[in-house]
Amino acid sequence: MELIRQSWSEKDYKEFFRYLTTLSDDKYKEFNSRIIPDTPLFIGIRIPEIRNIAKEISKGNHAEFLSIEKGGYHEEIITDGLVRAAKKCGYDEMLQDIIIFSSKIYNWAICDTVSFKGIKKHMPEFWADKDILLKSENPWQVRFGLGILMKFYLTDDYTDDVLEICANTESDFYYVNMMRAWVIATAAAKFPEKVNRLLESGGLSDTVLNMTVRKMLDSYRITDENKNFARRVLKKRLGK
Repeated sequence: MELIRQSWSEKDYKEFFRYLTTLSDDKYKEFNSRIIPDTPLFIGIRIPEIRNIAKEISKGNHAEFLSIEKGGYHEEIITDGLVRAAKKCGYDEMLQDIIIFSSKIYNWAICDTVSFKGIKKHMPEFWADKDILLKSENPWQVRFGLGILMKFYLTDDYTDDVLEICANTESDFYYVNMMRAWVIATAAAKFPEKVNRLLESGGLSDTVLNMTVRKMLDSYRITDENKNFARRVLKKRLGK
């Protein structure tokens, strides 16, 4: 199917969706269904292929593509997000695309696949607006916001604040807490002393501390010394 189009109509999109179904890989669909819970609408297309599709769409009239109302299939939402993230636009438009896309997320794979790299050109602006996601009542938007902090804000200027946000974010949602742990463990590779102070401070709940230490132990970028420190903190917390 021709994906670099000068216009998109609802009829074109229906044809596009039929094209997506021809790319289904039953084994991959079954595998994804096991590791990505609560996702009944899978086509079964591998992520590299979805990225290539979105890249081609982005070369044409992506505005019309994005304006068309889509279904809730996993691959549809990822494609929509990748096209939005690829747009060359100003900050305000990018922020609206972030909000629109993040509101459609309903599993961790959709959340973690799409990255708005344009944020690197607008670090102070997004930092000022970060609570649009981080204070959202939608936990998937919170997770997406934390993911943005992990990808772009673990720097000398922002890491202290990012760690404070991770410590103070309160949630009972597993995937938010896992992202909090992921952010902290990622920071530990670059700023071990800052993370060690956080671990020792008692500022993390037992759940997030446990998740963080597990993430740190799985990392190849964290020294054995810092892994052992994390183990000791966790054992002390658990009274072992």
